[in-house]
Amino acid sequence: MASTKLAPPAIADSVIATIGNTPIVRLSAVGNKAQVELLAKTEFSNPSGSIKDRVAQRILAGLEAAKKIKSTTTLVVPSSGNLVISLALLSPRHGQYKVIGLVPERTSQDRIQLLKSLGVEIVRTPIEAHADSAESQFSIAKKIATDLPDAILIDEFADAANVEVHAQETAEEILIQCEGRLDVLVVGVETGGTITGLAKTLKTKIPGLKVVGVEPEHSSIQDGVNRSSAWKVEDIGGNFTPSVLDKTLVDAWIKVSDQDSYSTARQIIREEGLNCGPSSGSVVAAAVRYSESLSKETKPRILTILNDTGRNYSSTLLSDDWLLEHDLMDETMARSVAYHRHEKYRAASVEELQLPAAVTIPPTATVGYALDLMMTREFSQLPVLNPTNRKLMGYISLTALTTLLEEGQAQESDLVSKWMYSFLKKNKSGGPRTKYETITPMTPLSDLSKFFEKHSFAVVTDDDRRWCLGVATKYDLMTFLNRRQTGGRSF
Repeated sequence: MASTKLAPPAIADSVIATIGNTPIVRLSAVGNKAQVELLAKTEFSNPSGSIKDRVAQRILAGLEAAKKIKSTTTLVVPSSGNLVISLALLSPRHGQYKVIGLVPERTSQDRIQLLKSLGVEIVRTPIEAHADSAESQFSIAKKIATDLPDAILIDEFADAANVEVHAQETAEEILIQCEGRLDVLVVGVETGGTITGLAKTLKTKIPGLKVVGVEPEHSSIQDGVNRSSAWKVEDIGGNFTPSVLDKTLVDAWIKVSDQDSYSTARQIIREEGLNCGPSSGSVVAAAVRYSESLSKETKPRILTILNDTGRNYSSTLLSDDWLLEHDLMDETMARSVAYHRHEKYRAASVEELQLPAAVTIPPTATVGYALDLMMTREFSQLPVLNPTNRKLMGYISLTALTTLLEEGQAQESDLVSKWMYSFLKKNKSGGPRTKYETITPMTPLSDLSKFFEKHSFAVVTDDDRRWCLGVATKYDLMTFLNRRQTGGRSF
């Protein structure tokens, strides 16, 4: 089926003009299974990758109108992370103020690195601290804002702008995009601003609309009962009821486990092609669960709000190792990972790749000779061996040598030892050093596959690294699997 292309937007004067007007996409794979028309408003399409760009811009506009913000201002922001990112990203357009972000310990390292790159001063706070306790992010933020000169506390949990921007802007976008036809709205809840603002406008314009709030298991937003804060999903949930949340506008509440959140987020990435974060998994999982109570005669239309991007969770949501370690994969996903990591290789080792004998080069050879050899034999790398004891010293790269020659840094008459990547502890020639991992004929192919996640080739040696036996690439691994599956025929 041919896709319908939307007209491209006009050139924007600044990043501010690109905030909002996010697409709504049908979740066909997930929705068809649930027998509903499942829609997703992709708020991760905003410049910083989250819905908080809308809130940040509204807050900053209010501060500017009141003439409260200038270059010496410090914004003190207690947040799960996304609002801090948005405020820091918009800083150059609003006077280059400073930002101090108070974020919980569960905040992913990816977002911490992003905050650091934006120049944010980061204060980590314990996740178990209740909002009223002295060590909570709110109490610490208030103290910092009081002690620092020209500091402003940004409290999105109590700021009316957090509700207004969604009531006036996001809701109007939804009305236009959905042409006023919507049966259920499903929103993840942390501050309560998004669900309150959307529900306030949409319930007025769409009679009979049901609004569903989503929070993690153990979260206390709905009932305010203080519980353990030991959930892992970020950007929804809390251990108190925020003042901007109007619970009378919410028709139903659904709590979603961490496992369902992360597994569903990965399913959306895999099956729908939308790179959303874990809280989006919570919302879609809740939408599917809520759909079970609906009549399917008219195929209900359900809209979910996908809060932020999966790019900020490469060390958690996008890491199979992290998900396995924390038991966050559902059965289907766990089976798939187990197959790709172990079962498809069936205990085979490097020896079964049937690699040809290694072609090597001594460190005393010239760069020109090395280039001729690699281009003639169609090699991308060549192992470098000590001519005296035949021990592996390192390797040279065709791409690196070609670049060095083009830039005039290397000459064809240079010795290979000058430009090789060395595996030695100390490279006396001054060339680059690289960490060496031993790959032998007995190394399981599952381990070799893991090795290729970070490296383009592997030098196969004996256990003592005395002899270079061959060079393996991911292509060799793919050829082996194809040969096994086709009964001996190769690509």
